[in-house]
Amino acid sequence: QLYLPAYRLVFSVYANSLAAKQIDRLIAGINDVRVDSCSYSSPTIVLIIGESYSRHHSAMYGYPMPTTPRQQRLERQGRLVKFTDVVSPHNLTSFVFKSVFSTRVEGQKGEWCDYPLFTEVFRKAGYHVTFLTNQFLPKAHEAVYDFSGGFFLNNPTLDKAQFDVRNTSLHTYDDGVLADYDRLLAQDSIRFDGPDDHNLIILHLKGQHVSYSQRYPADRKRFAGADYDEPRLRPNDKQVMAHYDNATLYNDSIVDEILKRFEREDAIAIYMPDHGEECFGGGMRVYGRLHSAEIDYRLAHEEFEIPFWIWCSKGYAKSHPGMMEAIAGAKDKPYMTDRVAHMLLYLAGISCPAYRGEYNLLGPDYDPDRPRKLKNSVDYNKLKAENEHNDKNDGMAQPR
Repeated sequence: QLYLPAYRLVFSVYANSLAAKQIDRLIAGINDVRVDSCSYSSPTIVLIIGESYSRHHSAMYGYPMPTTPRQQRLERQGRLVKFTDVVSPHNLTSFVFKSVFSTRVEGQKGEWCDYPLFTEVFRKAGYHVTFLTNQFLPKAHEAVYDFSGGFFLNNPTLDKAQFDVRNTSLHTYDDGVLADYDRLLAQDSIRFDGPDDHNLIILHLKGQHVSYSQRYPADRKRFAGADYDEPRLRPNDKQVMAHYDNATLYNDSIVDEILKRFEREDAIAIYMPDHGEECFGGGMRVYGRLHSAEIDYRLAHEEFEIPFWIWCSKGYAKSHPGMMEAIAGAKDKPYMTDRVAHMLLYLAGISCPAYRGEYNLLGPDYDPDRPRKLKNSVDYNKLKAENEHNDKNDGMAQPR
């Protein structure tokens, strides 16, 4: 905790110096971004990035409260496939964004800023790249995590290299992002009709970021503290949990509305939050995230395990049966979202030096055994295996 002004000043100087060096390295690499060919095999690719989403509060993943009715309906229709073993590389948005946007994966040599950003590659390949965010616009008095997460998106030179269209306002609720999209579509800033209209559309939501009570409109309240039979929790804890579940239900409605806007397009959409969230899980009376805590399986389970799914429009499902088969075949493979850039490049049919087949979840060369290092330190695969081993031994123990 930077509780003295002097500490905050020193840290701000350090943070700005580090960001400036990373910006310089990214800018120096712009002209080195190379695309050998592109088949535009997925004409419209939508990446929806949520926020602070605990997989263990998603009804689609077995949570008892009905927090995801629309996503479950889409899953029953067969065009939304949920993935069962996905983790985030970090539990802080700013770190996740650097990891996700860079084509570098955790464990490769160098740093994230030494590799092309996938948005640069897409734009160089001829895709029209749209980025609508409800968090990372440049603004006065921004918190350090906003600066750290958004500085490489908002730098004028890098912004021009990555994006064709961006929004200019932040919103109280995520329906404002839908309004931004509709406005840009009406202005023909986003087009689907022409033979050269290939789109990568990134929608970055505020999701379930604390404070949870501020993430959904009052008239969208569904859950109350009295709905939770949790003797270990105090009444205020239960109310916080209700706010979180209401925010999760509201998020369900937002992603459903996003998908409706692409139902008539030849489109594929990927949903992933930046990271998970503590919300009184694992026997602890805590919510938010424990950034300084040692990563054990309990922490990984709550803060790094995330929901992840892929949805396809009817037209896409019909014209890409092989991709639908690949998606269904990959749903239970272990995955970490530092590799999502390589899956996106594959979906687009982009051939380039930055692409590596062993990082592409949907491809034939994917390596499911690669370590999944959380915070670039602790291997989630080992934590999970140890937990399963302990559970098995506990189950074999006979009571005396």
